[in-house]
Amino acid sequence: MNMNKSVYMFAPFKFLTIMHNNRLRQDEIIRLQNKKLRRLIKHSFENVLYYHKLFRASGIRPDEIRTLDDLDKIPISKKTDFSDLDLKEIVASNIDPRKCTLHKTSGTSGIKLEFYRTNNFNLTNLLRAYLWQLKVGDKVHNRHLMIGGCWIPYNIFEKLGIFSTKRISPFEDTLMQIKQIIEYDPSVLLALPSALRVIANEIIDQQIRVKIPLIFSGGEKLDNHTRQLAQEAFDAEVFEEYGMTEVGGISGECRAHIGQHVWSDSVFVEINRDGERVSSGEKGCITVTGLNRYATPFIRYNSEDVGMLIDDECSCGLQLPLMQITEGRMSDIILLNDGRRISAHEVCVGLYNVEGIKQFQLIQESVNRFIVKVVKKSGCIEGLYENVAQALEQKIGNVDVEVLIVDNIPRLKSGKFKQFLSKIHQSSCRKI
Repeated sequence: MNMNKSVYMFAPFKFLTIMHNNRLRQDEIIRLQNKKLRRLIKHSFENVLYYHKLFRASGIRPDEIRTLDDLDKIPISKKTDFSDLDLKEIVASNIDPRKCTLHKTSGTSGIKLEFYRTNNFNLTNLLRAYLWQLKVGDKVHNRHLMIGGCWIPYNIFEKLGIFSTKRISPFEDTLMQIKQIIEYDPSVLLALPSALRVIANEIIDQQIRVKIPLIFSGGEKLDNHTRQLAQEAFDAEVFEEYGMTEVGGISGECRAHIGQHVWSDSVFVEINRDGERVSSGEKGCITVTGLNRYATPFIRYNSEDVGMLIDDECSCGLQLPLMQITEGRMSDIILLNDGRRISAHEVCVGLYNVEGIKQFQLIQESVNRFIVKVVKKSGCIEGLYENVAQALEQKIGNVDVEVLIVDNIPRLKSGKFKQFLSKIHQSSCRKI
């Protein structure tokens, strides 16, 4: 990520602003969001062809959107709505591309998208994420190690001579990754959950002693099994951060560990099901409006992730709203022939516990047929096929299961590892 030097001049001011916003009361947060929303709507209508057409087609005038409650008047947009358009249709005409960076989504959902983010936005997003890490125990002098997924571009900090960071590719041999971790001896680990899971399993199996006090995980859904593995393997406290390349950071977990606080000065999060906003405690599609996104705005953008808002007051003292990412992406939902929809993360828990499995990938071919690719541990495990089929049956009932023993399961180009793949198209958050 390249940013000109003039952008850095505003870093101290932005840092203090974010700290101030973290301490706002709920009514103050809403006032700030409404103010930012009005400005964003006006800008998008006047300068972004996609939203100009969308508002016109929906019979919406910009001055009708005054508060967060008015957002319901605007149709929800999906990634496919943007991906088929020319870049100039979704980029603001009054934004100088020379003061922006071009970004691309990883394509994990099967759809790739290109868009611009201003350097000003990039800096704010970076400071917001790192400030959150400081809040839960990170330090400027800590040695950071990153494995897969650079949702925090530490190279910017390193240019300033702070935050020593080493990067390890998740494509490297697992034992080689562990060797580098031990040699570097970091205080903080940032990793994709899938990379974290493989390394933690190896550390526990080989009884290797490694201690890293703080782990930050992002880029994929962090399931409870992986969290527990990381805690055991590294004797660490684990925090999950959630965001999207399109809108930047969205939320972060605090030390109370009851959910994630929404970074409400930057985004507005609503939960929708069947196109309607649902109440706190109800699951649905996470729909996000990036309040600081001007180069390529994303207003009421369907993340295709499943989650819910939480009404609980947090013991950490912050009044920023709480949310949970429950099942991850809609593509992580198993659709069965009797109409049931089950979280693939919950099904995978049963496979984690099958003896002899080192790594696996669950593939849904149809509503009644599944393939399980298995990398088995050394030695012959009697009854492995039967145990895998039984573990699936306990979670989802009687289905056709094929178990394939493989030497390895490749990662995506982004370094992410898909634990579950579905060949069934699911386009909405219905019946979650």
